[in-house]
Amino acid sequence: MRYNAAMTLQDRIAAAADELRKTGGNPRHVHLTRTDAAQLQYELMAEGGKVAQDIMLHGVQKAVQTVSGLRIVWRSESFGVE
Repeated sequence: MRYNAAMTLQDRIAAAADELRKTGGNPRHVHLTRTDAAQLQYELMAEGGKVAQDIMLHGVQKAVQTVSGLRIVWRSESFGVE
């Protein structure tokens, strides 16, 4: 699946999960690379609020365990939803 460059990482995750659901899958995990993790941190910090405060205090890996209802697998080789 090709993604629009203007899509946020959260949009990419939601689109990949929807694509998997269309083919009869039941997405449970999202695999993020280090680059994806940095992008997610940037997006969540830009939104502000409690999540941004938790990221500042504890780091993104401890502060964020799920995104779009999917459990995050950190430091994966490639982006993917399963």
